[in-house]
Amino acid sequence: MAEVLPRRRIRVAVVDDSVFVRGALKRMFENDPRIHVVGCASSGEELLQKIRNWDPDVVTLDLNMPGIGGLATLDHMHADRPGLPVIVLSSALGDGAATTIEALCREHVDFIDKQALSLADFSGMRRLLLTRIEALTSCERPMPTPTPPRLPMPNAGAISIIVIGASTGGPPAIETILRALGPHIPLPIVIAQHMPPGFTKAFAERLDSVLPLQVREARDGDVLFPGLVLIAPGGHDLRVSRQGANTIVVLKPATANTTTPHPSVDHLFTTTAHIYGAAAAGVLLSGMGTDGARGLSDLHRRGAYTIAQDESTSVVFGMPQAAIALGAASEVTALPEIGLRLNELVWDGAT
Repeated sequence: MAEVLPRRRIRVAVVDDSVFVRGALKRMFENDPRIHVVGCASSGEELLQKIRNWDPDVVTLDLNMPGIGGLATLDHMHADRPGLPVIVLSSALGDGAATTIEALCREHVDFIDKQALSLADFSGMRRLLLTRIEALTSCERPMPTPTPPRLPMPNAGAISIIVIGASTGGPPAIETILRALGPHIPLPIVIAQHMPPGFTKAFAERLDSVLPLQVREARDGDVLFPGLVLIAPGGHDLRVSRQGANTIVVLKPATANTTTPHPSVDHLFTTTAHIYGAAAAGVLLSGMGTDGARGLSDLHRRGAYTIAQDESTSVVFGMPQAAIALGAASEVTALPEIGLRLNELVWDGAT
């Protein structure tokens, strides 16, 4: 019988100017056989000096630090070590949400909201951190998933709405897609990105400031119209509904004490399928878990054209992979091509 080699422990570097936080995070991992804390730094400068010797697989990073700060640390680190996963610990207080969104729009960055899960909840924070760390650093490849052939695309102008769902890795992917669509998109776009309350507004404001599109956080009763991009607010589920001659969005506060991500991608996709059917296009992007797979399947069954991000460009392949396994994707596409494919759906009708 062949010898089974033990799995390599995940090497974690902890960066925070608070000695209490550094100590708490180190204690969370010290007895876990999967994790090896290779070092703790009190500043970005210290991390950058030691990162080559530490050789971490993942970094936990506080953004609000003296010296060069978290964002500059992140940029210097990724210039030296492209693709190194980072988990940002942040809050929506003050400028925290806007700074966090700036970090998330870099590649290979996830975050945990300090307000939603206090370090006082030791076991809860530990479980959440371990889940994120393992998802971002997994060396085990997912089971092979058959890639469906591209289906014939609808005729140009047959699409009346685009809906997009994402989680980990979603913010830069969403920005890439919206930028590719350009300023004259002749239909509304609705997006469910897993984020806590306070962060989705900052995400919408950032997209609105850097793109030639009208982007804002959705409000209950908003009427959809061409060129409008709505971001579902954190802590709520968004559904698409008819109101007379208009199509509107309806917001429902998330149920307390639920582990289901909110805003729910499934909720957005399923309600869009009921209203638009084959006149919709659905895109499921990078993220942990399975949210969006069932909703993309609902869209697909009703004739909508559905796209799942491919594994090679996903930070975490969980959500797209779950949809592909259900046969919910009309095609599986690399991120740089998704905007181009959506433009073909809207303008060209190319096959």
